[in-house]
Amino acid sequence: MGKLASKKFESLRGFYKAAAVAGALLMLSGCSTTGRSFNEMALSEFVPGQTTYTQAVRLLGAEPVNTYSQLNGAMLAQWEHKVTVLTDAAYYRRNLVLRFSPDGRFEAVVDSNNVLPSPKQAPKMNGYAPMPPAPTPVRQPNPELEQTVSSQAVAYPLK
Repeated sequence: MGKLASKKFESLRGFYKAAAVAGALLMLSGCSTTGRSFNEMALSEFVPGQTTYTQAVRLLGAEPVNTYSQLNGAMLAQWEHKVTVLTDAAYYRRNLVLRFSPDGRFEAVVDSNNVLPSPKQAPKMNGYAPMPPAPTPVRQPNPELEQTVSSQAVAYPLK
């Protein structure tokens, strides 16, 4: 009886090993990554008006996944990295969008997701920041919308 129990135990152990390997393969088959991994900690080294695009790529350790040219010559650069397990059942996403001036210097973080460090502040020049804040929009009058509307409304009693 001892040999039979031993064979049964070996058979069960082999089954569990095969099941574990199959489960691991199933989990790995549902994993994917998109984008490029980047070093978000390097963002603390960026200085507005000084850090160039080339330096940003070197510091972050990856080329951006997208770049968008603006009409004024500026550029937005997007770094993104996403890891998915079991087709969006669990995922981790990091996203960083930086704006660069027409001369290729870092201006600001436009958007970020799951990125912690913030860039250094630009050095003050004579007590003033080198980039003024964006102007606030001014309401422009529209004579067509401000005209009074008169109508002859008629009310009928309900029966």
